[in-house]
Amino acid sequence: MGNWFAGMAAPVMLHFFVTEFAALLLGEKLDSSSRVLLVSLIVIPAALRMYQSDEKKNGPMKYGESGNFILGCLFCFAAGGILNLAWSGLLTFFKIQQHFSNAAQESLLSGQLLIQILSMGIFAPLTEELIFRGLLYRRMKSLLSVGWSVILSSLLFAVYHGNMIQIVFAFPMALVLALLYEKSGRFCYPLLFHMGCNLTAIAVNCIR
Repeated sequence: MGNWFAGMAAPVMLHFFVTEFAALLLGEKLDSSSRVLLVSLIVIPAALRMYQSDEKKNGPMKYGESGNFILGCLFCFAAGGILNLAWSGLLTFFKIQQHFSNAAQESLLSGQLLIQILSMGIFAPLTEELIFRGLLYRRMKSLLSVGWSVILSSLLFAVYHGNMIQIVFAFPMALVLALLYEKSGRFCYPLLFHMGCNLTAIAVNCIR
């Protein structure tokens, strides 16, 4: 059991400590988007090695009835953007932003556009999908049912974002991401969904 919990914690703690170290070392020298990009570039190689090790040990995820691969990729990317708009609109309708601070998200969306796209749109989704779906979710399934693994990994993903608005936003998104991975067996589907979601947030922020 101890080894199991250590395996669960390892990828998340790796990201946490690299993030904290980067913030402590760099302070105000880099904006939030640039720090996220730097952390992602440091964490991705290690997380990818863990993911590949798990694949060798346990085998790849079994493919579900995913149909046409290209259409599936396009659908996931578009669905991520559409669900982002729908869920953001719902949160705005209920005025949740008036009750909780969203300073962290606003800080990420205040940097240079190219850095935002590379950071939030590409590398942060890759990092988070490797950690929370590719590693955490799959390792949870070695002991728990699929249902509990989907719920707990999604809850941890949401809480890890650190503020109430992002927790409320991220939890249903994470449920969709985990189910996409489980049903399709393709890592690229939740990854593209996540990228579509984040890139839509960047685009909307630019239009405002």
